[in-house]
Amino acid sequence: TSCTANAWLLTQVLRDEWGFEGILVTDYDNVGRLQREQMVCPTLEDAAVAALNAGNDMIMHTPGFYQAALDALRKGRIATDVFDRAVRRILTLKFAMGLFENPRMPDEDGARAVINCAAHRSAALDAARQSLVLLKNDGVLPLNPSTCKRVAVIGPLADNAFAQLGDWSLGSNPADGAVHPRELTVTLLDGLRARLAGAAEILYERGCSIYAAPDGDTCVTWMPSAFSTDTAGFDAAVAAARSADVVIAAVGDTVSLTGEYRSTATLELMGPQQQLLEALHATGTPLVVVLINSKPLAIPWIAAHAAAIVEAFNPGMLGGTALAELLCGDVNPCGKLTISFPVHVGQQPVWYHRVPGTHGIAYADRFLYDALFPFGFGLSYTTFSYANLRLARAALQPGDPLELSVDITNTGARAGVAVPQLYIR
Repeated sequence: TSCTANAWLLTQVLRDEWGFEGILVTDYDNVGRLQREQMVCPTLEDAAVAALNAGNDMIMHTPGFYQAALDALRKGRIATDVFDRAVRRILTLKFAMGLFENPRMPDEDGARAVINCAAHRSAALDAARQSLVLLKNDGVLPLNPSTCKRVAVIGPLADNAFAQLGDWSLGSNPADGAVHPRELTVTLLDGLRARLAGAAEILYERGCSIYAAPDGDTCVTWMPSAFSTDTAGFDAAVAAARSADVVIAAVGDTVSLTGEYRSTATLELMGPQQQLLEALHATGTPLVVVLINSKPLAIPWIAAHAAAIVEAFNPGMLGGTALAELLCGDVNPCGKLTISFPVHVGQQPVWYHRVPGTHGIAYADRFLYDALFPFGFGLSYTTFSYANLRLARAALQPGDPLELSVDITNTGARAGVAVPQLYIR
């Protein structure tokens, strides 16, 4: 049964067994979907009856629900106490929140004092610093200021604020009618220009677009019709790479490829991004790849050929500042992967808790089952040693707590943060 119409789940389990006392709100048009998509209710009126009787209190955006529910009430298909129950729960919450005393109407002056305030930007920067993951480093990072006098910053995502902010940010939905102010977001290009001002020359080339549409990389297209095959920007990008001491290439996903309703059939880079990376690598200039994306990517070529890889995910408004700090060594990366990166999309699902030996040790046509970069992986600019693992007791009975300790020592030359991880099975 659909969750929206599942009285056992929403009432017996959630409320009676778990003791939930709040209100239940459906997701977007869930009641309409009971009839239109899931086809478990023949009419919208039937869907309204099922949703209310199951225990839902507030219906999110099903325009015909109101009239359908009234019709069902008049026919006696819904008891009045079902309506009273929903109203009681909603009013209880509103009273508890003080909404009748202070309805919290839009406050433009208050918004201006809070949005983009110093405390929020500081928190955003700190979050970005801690979330960046160093996946590979052959020694090119952190950048050496004595040898990196010309830095080529290349790629369709090097200066793409939308991609950096990700889905559910202001402007990611065309219906918003507004966009997040560009000047409030520091992109990778912005961050490197600010950090290296007076110390190194920045050579910027976009290299390529991901979509064929001219605005496809900067605006949302709900149904992208075609990916770009245009490589006209490669020549300028390759020329910049040849004349530089290091290449910082930003690739990954646009907003159109991430978020709700944006599943992809593959996990490879879309458009000509892979070709661009191969052209840049062919110049012989050390290649540092920065990934800006919302899901794991299958990047075995990058893992084999890039000098360094930094996973940024969607690093937010101050992501470019944090990336510049990491690349230049101002901060020591400490982030660890919270998802596994497969070698190929055919491996999915690949995750840390897979039962050992489920399907042997390898695919017949390709490789081992192991992830390319596993859950919990992440490098540092320093090294740590783990010693003297001590268990509080040698044997555990079911329900006993597992208590242990370990000595961690920074054995490198830089300050850093260790993230100890324990895996049991």
